[in-house]
Amino acid sequence: MRAYSILVALALLPVMAEAGIVKGRVTANGKPLAGVQVSDGRQIVLTNANGKYSMNTDKADSVVFITTPSGYRATMMDEIRPGFWQLLTEAPARTEVHDFTLEPEDQKDYSVIFITDCHFAANPSRNDLERFTTEVLPVIQREYDAAAARGPVYSMNLGDFSHDLYWYDFALNEYGAEQFLAKSGFPAPVYSVTGNHDNDGAVAGLGGKTDFCSAWNYRHTWGPACYSVNIGADHWIFMDSVEYLNEGAPDAKHKNINGTRNYKCLFIDKYLDWLLEDLKYVPADTRIFLCCHVPVFNDASKSEVLQPGQQEKLDEIFKDFSRVYIYSGHTHKIINTSTGKFTRFHQSIFGATSGSMWQHPQGYQCIGSDGCNQSINVMDCSVPDPRPRYVAINGSPKEMRIFDINAVGQFYREDPQCRIFHKLYPNRTWYADSKFENMIYVNWWGCAPGLKLEILEDGRPLEVSKVKWDDPLYVITYVTPKLHEASKPSKSIMNDKKMPHSFVAHATTATAPVLVRVSDEKGNVLYEEELVRPKTFNKNIQ
Repeated sequence: MRAYSILVALALLPVMAEAGIVKGRVTANGKPLAGVQVSDGRQIVLTNANGKYSMNTDKADSVVFITTPSGYRATMMDEIRPGFWQLLTEAPARTEVHDFTLEPEDQKDYSVIFITDCHFAANPSRNDLERFTTEVLPVIQREYDAAAARGPVYSMNLGDFSHDLYWYDFALNEYGAEQFLAKSGFPAPVYSVTGNHDNDGAVAGLGGKTDFCSAWNYRHTWGPACYSVNIGADHWIFMDSVEYLNEGAPDAKHKNINGTRNYKCLFIDKYLDWLLEDLKYVPADTRIFLCCHVPVFNDASKSEVLQPGQQEKLDEIFKDFSRVYIYSGHTHKIINTSTGKFTRFHQSIFGATSGSMWQHPQGYQCIGSDGCNQSINVMDCSVPDPRPRYVAINGSPKEMRIFDINAVGQFYREDPQCRIFHKLYPNRTWYADSKFENMIYVNWWGCAPGLKLEILEDGRPLEVSKVKWDDPLYVITYVTPKLHEASKPSKSIMNDKKMPHSFVAHATTATAPVLVRVSDEKGNVLYEEELVRPKTFNKNIQ
């Protein structure tokens, strides 16, 4: 893989404010298509009756792209990439011609498969590519086959597709990761947004230019930072929600990483300006779907959400639209959070397709940092109010995990690595302590506004509290396998992981069965599970 230096990245920037002409034609089955939006990332023009477009542009974003009209799909660039974009390769003042070819498609009943935070790195210690191919891909193929019986299926990649820290260690950058997926047999066309880890860590020290230059490989792989696609009667918007800074000292442990890979979580102004232009062409009664990497709303963690003020800006931009669905990843947690006063928005934060970046040892399931199962999400868009369906890679349909802490405490006391864990990190939850006796712990990642969780012992309701204690399975399968007597404490794991959806109740005995029940706002029971006690803890629990 080529290591693109800072000088190379700088050379990619337009060196003159001089503008040139980009023009071309949009056709389907050899016939021109009129009224198709064409953009350079700043302005939008429409094709004329002959399917032709022309724009004066400084080529600042180095791409030209179309908003694919409803009922059409762009011809494919390879096995997974729709060709709705092309790179601008000539000097700013030179004229370029870029034609686009579309194919008619019946999109009345279409479906979407969401993937996010794949973190492909070809890291031998994590075996990520093999684990995706053998464990995750069969689940995606099964879901694709079922959905394809109804109509077209698309996949939306919500960012952190690659992992910037390892681009040069293992010779797999964003394009290499895309080629892996393309050759893996992945079944659906992929639309993508960039995440913080999809930038080139070799690019640093360029001030305001770092964000643009570090995305060179991403643009050459997936196209523009912000774009839109019409599918059926819906308008899908894909936006970059990360400003990559990469400030600070180089990382001596990894090849060509020239900064700390830090970033800001926001839509920069030029992207919001483009969004305003894009929405001018969208009727107010259109159903809007917005895909971005970082959550727009997240009352569970202020560090994993767009900066303050972004929500107000989006609310103003979408003021003519009554309902906007937002999909994001980034957190490696499943979080169904309120959007507060911004009632036009409905947001879903998905758990990672990689779990915790494939760091669980081989033989353990990959789970997220909040204990949620490694998963994808599937959505049938033919219904009036579509909701993503959680699909666990391990096959479990449950959206919770229930622990008898008596059994967990016994495991903590007897397991040598758990004892090392307690010695190194005395501030972490120590379930062997007597104060946790007879506790029932429910990690409920299906938790959502309006739903109610009850814990009953022999039919008697127990008092339920929301806590932020460790998920025992995450500690036992992720933290402790890496520990040994010579281990030194790490600041990053000194305190409990923040669990946004963990609940506990204190049972009166160690043996009485416990029932966990989930109900909706109307009192309808949605789910019940009985925990028979006493119960032996199993670290291979699903």
